Parts: sequence; structure tokens; C-alpha cells
Amino acid sequence: MRYYIILVLLTLFLFPGCSKSDLVLEDNRWEGIVTIDETKFFIHMKAEDKKVYLSIPELLAMDVPVDDLRLADKQWSFKIGIGTSVMRFLLTPQEVGFDGKILYDNTSGTVMLRPGRYSVEHRRLQQPPRSGKSVSVAVAQGMLYGTHLVPEGEGPFPTVLILAGSGPTDRDGNSELIVESNDSLWHLARRLYEVGIASVRYDKMGVGESIVEDESILAEGTFDDYVEHAVAWLEYLESEHTTGALGVVGHSEGSLIGLLAAKAFPIDFAISVAGNGDPIDRQIVKQIGRLDSEAAPILERRLGEIANSMYRETGNLLVDSLVPLGRERYLQTWMAYDPSEVLRSLDMPVLVVWGDHDERLVGEDDLFRQDNVPDAVKFVEIQNMGHLLRWAETDEDLVQSYRNRNLPLHDQFIDTVISFIKEQNKGDQ
Repeated sequence: MRYYIILVLLTLFLFPGCSKSDLVLEDNRWEGIVTIDETKFFIHMKAEDKKVYLSIPELLAMDVPVDDLRLADKQWSFKIGIGTSVMRFLLTPQEVGFDGKILYDNTSGTVMLRPGRYSVEHRRLQQPPRSGKSVSVAVAQGMLYGTHLVPEGEGPFPTVLILAGSGPTDRDGNSELIVESNDSLWHLARRLYEVGIASVRYDKMGVGESIVEDESILAEGTFDDYVEHAVAWLEYLESEHTTGALGVVGHSEGSLIGLLAAKAFPIDFAISVAGNGDPIDRQIVKQIGRLDSEAAPILERRLGEIANSMYRETGNLLVDSLVPLGRERYLQTWMAYDPSEVLRSLDMPVLVVWGDHDERLVGEDDLFRQDNVPDAVKFVEIQNMGHLLRWAETDEDLVQSYRNRNLPLHDQFIDTVISFIKEQNKGDQ
């Protein structure tokens, strides 16, 4: 399953080749969508220094030179290698961008490319309807934007800060790398609102409305910056008179960010949702080891070098795509934390909840360690739940959880979270 493989960090091996041109090629950039059967993915194309490069960010393939480039006023054609297969493109220039066809493993599809950052515009058009108050906070790197959803009636209401998972994931739980929307965090905020629980969810720096013009801000960002951003939102919530018991709900990578924010700022409770209990370097090596036993030790050495501020490529396509040059600082600062040790250090009620069919937590050793934890920590495993908090018994259920935004969240998960939050709010009633 395409999405299942992506989520355990499989990448494509893309090989460059030579090119030839019948047309003067001017520097430009386009983004769009490839559709093959029911599969869709974003694709980026740029012309630079008389060459054409393709990127498929969803699959970690970035700036790959194309092969057999042929340019004419009415048609562009080229190909890229994908493992032992070939993906061929035939594009027709339009007034804005290109429309065209793609052939891959004897299966044909369509391509649409438009100038500029089409993927950002696509995500904006696809976002679910947002009720609640539009809010923002200032941080060192710029402005962060979010949605404050407060139930009707008089407060104070129990309130949570909802933290999204890894990568360019927006406030609603949708990745800017994936064409389809899942709206998981949007659903979570709505379900909490319906039972009298307020929330703030926000776009991380560089995502959604929290976009930055200077890309170096993202390249220089650290994991600790994201913890400080969460604390800034908690400070905003503490200043609100509608807030009762205050806590964090962190999903996936947001789990660790939430636990660290709970250490840094006095709140009443924390909820870890689908979080991995291992340090990130151990997580990545295990995930890659399940896919490529030769790449895993190379990746482990690369991560060890990053921990010692040594940044260099390995020559392994999988490893160098997964951990590209220039993006090491965020990973280096993330590697400094052991989520299970952070959990043990908290002096407050904590709920750790995950699904037994979570495609990101495939082994017992991926989970938080339950020994020597404070008595106030509660562990709950939800039967038949995947990483995106939906019912999942089969791999097809997991695929649909990424593609079908209308699927409800798992009822047992929602009931568990709501009960825990209301229990922490009793002292504020």
C-alpha cells in the first residue's frame, strides 16, 4: 500500500541522466498533481541552468535531474528512473503551466503543473470549514496562526493545546506532502467542542498560514524551537478567562513536543497520542532496518555523526534522501531527547494512548516504556486503531484513513480522551 510504505519512510531511488534540448530553457518553477488510477501525489518541476529537475516531496525525492529531455514549443518530454522501472512524461504547454500524460509500468495517468506554489494553494482550497476564533502568537521566528474553538455558554472550560505530528502537517492534521486530506485533528477539535472542551490547534512554522518568506529560518530551526512555540500557545491560553484545567494533546511527533512543553510550563495534564517511546534516531534506524538491512547501519553512522555536528552525505541514496544536507540541526536537537525518560520526569496526570494497528508503532519496542513511571501516568491501548486515530483492521482501512476525510475518529479513543480530560477538570468546576 502506497501510504503504508510512505509512513515507514520508504523512498524512491531516482537516477539522473543526460539531456538535450531544441528550445531555449528559461529558469522557472511549477507545481502540480500526478494522477495514476486512484493514486495522487504532488510533483514539482523546475528549470534551472538549462536543466530540468523533478521533485516528489511525498516520497522524499528532491531535485532529481531528468533524463532524455526533449523540448519544443508544443511538447516537452523526459523520463526518470525509479528503481528498475521508468516513469515517462509527455507535457503540453498551456497558457499557465502544463497538462500532460505519464506512463509508469505500463499504467498511464495524467499530469497537471502550474506556476508557483500550487501545493500550498491546493491545501488552502481543501481545508475543512473552520469555526472558532482565528488567533495568532508571536515567536522568535515570526507569527504562528491557529484556531481557538470554545464551546458555547459560560466558562471556564477544560482546554487543550493540540499539537500536530511530524513534517509539514497543518493544524487540521493534513500533510502538505500528501494530496488527500484526512482532517484528523479537525475531527478531534470538533468532538471535544461538542462535549464542552475548548481547544487551540495551530499551523507549525513554515506550514499553512504560518508560512515564512525566508527559507533559512526553517533550515536553522531546532526541535527546541517547536517546544518554545507550544509554550507560547500555552501562555496565550493561560491568559484567557475561559480556560479551566489546561493541558496538551500531542499526536505522533507532537507527543514529545507536548511532554516537553508540559515540563517547561505549569499545566494540569498531558496526553500523548500515537507517540513513539524511543529517541528519534533509534526510531528511524529501526524503521529503515525493516525495509533495507544494508541502509540501516549506514543511517546509524550518519546519525551518530550528526550527533557530533559532522554533516556529510553517505553515498547511499535512501539515507541521503531521508536525511539531506542542510536539515541536520533540527534532527540533531530532536535526538537529544528520550521520550520515555521525559515521561518519567513529569509530575502531573498523563494519558498515553495508542492503537494496536498503528502502522508507525509496529513493535512492542516502539512504545513508551512503562516501568518506573509515576502513578499518575495512565496507559491505554485502543483495539483496531491506526496512526490517524480511525478504526483499522486491515491495510486497506489504513489507506482509507489517509484518503477519506469523512471517516470518524475511533469512538473508544474519543471516549478515553474525553473521560481523562473531564477527570482533570473536576477541581475547576
